[in-house]
Amino acid sequence: MGRPRTPAKVLELRGAFKKDPSRRRVDAAGAGPFERDPPTHMSEDTVPAWRYIVERLPKVALTSSDEVAVEAAARCLAGIWAIGPMAAMHPNFGKLSAELRQWLGQLGMTPAARTKIAPVKEADESGNPFAKL
Repeated sequence: MGRPRTPAKVLELRGAFKKDPSRRRVDAAGAGPFERDPPTHMSEDTVPAWRYIVERLPKVALTSSDEVAVEAAARCLAGIWAIGPMAAMHPNFGKLSAELRQWLGQLGMTPAARTKIAPVKEADESGNPFAKL
């Protein structure tokens, strides 16, 4: 199986299109902004896991098409939470934790995945022209 493609927004943040603008492509055309509210079809035990993940997501490359990945990660996390304090002893823990690790990596929430995303520069809102100095 080949390596997954890097999202165009991540490539743009890395500066990959500065050297060769013809590499630019559009991923998930028509994808809107990422909604912070959980989908209405989610079960009540999964909603806290959804909120926990969404609060910690790197916001730079998310669109509405990432909602399914966030939902899958939330289901895995909720499953681990449901097992309880002795989760590592449960027979499903290994499967759930491996799947959660995969989804978190896809969403940029692991240390290795974060190194591949450039930080977003915050705009200076103070209005002070000397603040950048």
